[in-house]
Amino acid sequence: MYDVTELNPSLASSAGEMISDSADLSRFFGALLRGELLPPRSLKEMKTTVATGIEPGVRYGLGLMDTRLDCGVHVWGHTGGIHGSVSEARTTADGRHSLAVNLNGDWAGETSAVVEKEFCPPASQPDTRVSTGR
Repeated sequence: MYDVTELNPSLASSAGEMISDSADLSRFFGALLRGELLPPRSLKEMKTTVATGIEPGVRYGLGLMDTRLDCGVHVWGHTGGIHGSVSEARTTADGRHSLAVNLNGDWAGETSAVVEKEFCPPASQPDTRVSTGR
C-alpha cells in the first residue's frame, strides 16, 4: 500500500492533471477515432505507429497506442498510471466500441485481461460488433 496523501501528480508531467472519469475517456477516444475532433490528416498522423519494443502487438503513434489483442482485433487508445491509480482506454478503429477502466489502489491489477474480455468474443461465439481491421 502506498500513502499518496502528499503525492503531486505533476511529477508525471501531464498525467493526473485533468479531472475525468471512465465515461469521459470512452467518449473522447470514440469521438477521436470517429473523426469528430481532428481533421483526417491529423488523425492519420496520430495513427502512424512504430513498434514499441516493450510489448508484442503494441505500436505507438502520436499519443495513440495500437494494440493487437490475442484474438487479432486491433484497438486504439492509451494507458497510464501513477502511484495509487491506473487507467486504460481502448476503442475500435471505427470508434464505435469503447472501453475505459480506472483502478485505484496499490497498482490495482492488470487491465489487459479486461480489455481482452471486452473486445474478444468467446471462441464458440463470433462477435460481429467488433472491427478486426485497423
